[in-house]
Amino acid sequence: FRESGENSSESIFELQCTATAALPASTSIGSQYAEVQGVRGSGDWDLGWGWNCPTPLLAAAFEEGDPRKDETLLYFLKPGENPESIPENTPYGEKPIAQDVLNRYYNKKVYTDPAKRRQFSKHGHWMNIRIIRLAEMYLIAAEAANELGNTAEAQNYLEAVRNRARGSNASVLPKVTTTDQTKLRDAIRHERRVELAVEWDRFYDLVRWGVAKDVLHAAGKTGYQDRHALLPLPQAEVDKSNGVLIQNPNY
Repeated sequence: FRESGENSSESIFELQCTATAALPASTSIGSQYAEVQGVRGSGDWDLGWGWNCPTPLLAAAFEEGDPRKDETLLYFLKPGENPESIPENTPYGEKPIAQDVLNRYYNKKVYTDPAKRRQFSKHGHWMNIRIIRLAEMYLIAAEAANELGNTAEAQNYLEAVRNRARGSNASVLPKVTTTDQTKLRDAIRHERRVELAVEWDRFYDLVRWGVAKDVLHAAGKTGYQDRHALLPLPQAEVDKSNGVLIQNPNY
């Protein structure tokens, strides 16, 4: 995400973040949302806490040539790797030093221009937080239309997102033409994964689709169990309800 795109027609709702007289840029660290996801390293690459890092599974999920991959993942080589295998993609001319960072991938959506980082700390990122984007509205509409059997409508909403992503390169992200409901459902779910990557939607999507356990266990995250689809009700409130509230299963 770039400053030039803040409050644009494609951003329906975002939290505003800026320096003020009470929090001047010279003494503050900006948006903690960006700070906690910043590159965790040393020297010039000490930019944050390194949370919400993309995984190799996410990197592999992007279709060949999808330009969103390069805008979502910030790549770093590891010592001894062929630069052509993992092309580093820092956009502002910085020289990555792989040994100075802890992970291969970081969230590029919160990576900001060094010239715009605050004086007080390299962690200082004044970045608006995108809450609802137009692309997500299209994908919600596509999902609903497909579940209702409105295939053409679902295809059109899905294509609006893919067309925006492919830009002028007609050789990538071909139009999804399947009329099979199951295959179209899979295509819409895939599109949510890559379009909204590292924007905190994925886990909740998996839960509401009822596939969280299968997907997470396949990725080695075996701590997730069926009961985790629902949070437990506070036991004190259950006790006070005199039998009206029933605890969620397996808690």
